[in-house]
Amino acid sequence: MKMSIVLILSVGILAGFFSNNDATGGNNLEDIKILADKNNVEIASWMALSRGNVGQANDANDLKNQIEQFMSNHDSYNWKNVLEEENSHYVWQGQKENEQGITESIKLKAYKSGGKYEIAITNEARGTKLTEGQINWISQTFEDSKTFYSITGVMSSKQNKLGDVAAKIVEDAQAKAVEHLQEEKFVSVSAYSDTFESELMTAKQEKINLQIGLRANIENDEIDVTIGTPIITTEY
Repeated sequence: MKMSIVLILSVGILAGFFSNNDATGGNNLEDIKILADKNNVEIASWMALSRGNVGQANDANDLKNQIEQFMSNHDSYNWKNVLEEENSHYVWQGQKENEQGITESIKLKAYKSGGKYEIAITNEARGTKLTEGQINWISQTFEDSKTFYSITGVMSSKQNKLGDVAAKIVEDAQAKAVEHLQEEKFVSVSAYSDTFESELMTAKQEKINLQIGLRANIENDEIDVTIGTPIITTEY
């Protein structure tokens, strides 16, 4: 059974991004790719995700007008209404594929609070093989200190123990392991490295900005690999 991030971290994560002032520069997604390449991980997919606030709407009519204006300003996206709970909660999603072969997605969420509507936004980009052009686009589109990045892929598992593989990836990232979970066919490590710009704090007030998930695929003699910064936000 795949495990989500909320199950992996034993003490939980406190909300909010922090900027790592000791970061070595470059793009965080590119740094993850370098880490994957060092460990012979064949990348199958990647993702960049950021969240923020758009603003407030005074009432349902104002909300409707603001959403329509936003969609008009982003008319290259194909929009659909994902959820509608009248006078309570609304979700809209727009999607398109750009010239770099990247699937871009915008999700708008509106929820009633104190008589008004709060409007939040999630920006997401996904791709398969990570090219130099895609990395450049990501660098221009997303702000590292406010973005979750992850890659997934596979590597050969011959003679490789999951714990040893995880330790090598942590070492290659010049990171220090903070939390560790190991099962027979699964390993997750949360760590901290000066390589990456963003960071989060655990409930124990320990910094983390790198997470590694390894799952043994015994039938294919492979290891399914997920690497994320500051954490992995998807199930793995």
